[in-house]
Amino acid sequence: MMDGRPQEIEEWLERWSPEQRARVEALAARVHAAGGEVTEAIKWGRLTFTVRDDWHHWLCAVAVTDRVVNLVFHKGVLLDDPADLLRGAGRYLRHVPYTEAAAHPEAVEALVRRAVARQTDMLPD
Repeated sequence: MMDGRPQEIEEWLERWSPEQRARVEALAARVHAAGGEVTEAIKWGRLTFTVRDDWHHWLCAVAVTDRVVNLVFHKGVLLDDPADLLRGAGRYLRHVPYTEAAAHPEAVEALVRRAVARQTDMLPD
C-alpha cells in the first residue's frame, strides 16, 4: 500500500496471512486517509500511528492475531463516537473490530481525526 515503507514494517506485515495482511493494509489506508501528517512504525509489536513523531501519545495501532484484526485507539475513551464503533473498558484504550471498521470507513477516519485533535489530552486525575 505505502511506497517506501521501512523494511521493519514490511517484515512485520510478512508475518501475517494474506487475509490478515489485507485487513491491516485496509485499516492503515483508513488511518492515512484521515489526513494530516500521520506516520507509522512498528511499536509494541503493532503497526502504530502518530503525528509529530510523538510516540508517547500515539494515536492508534493495528493489533493482529491469527484470528482477529482490530484498530486500537490509545485514548479511545476520550473520543466522540457517534457511530458507536469503539469497544473495550480499559482506562484509555478502545478498539474497533476490523469488520466494523470496514463497514464504516468514514466513521473510522473521523475517529482518527478526533484522535489527532486530542492526541495529548489526558483524563482528569
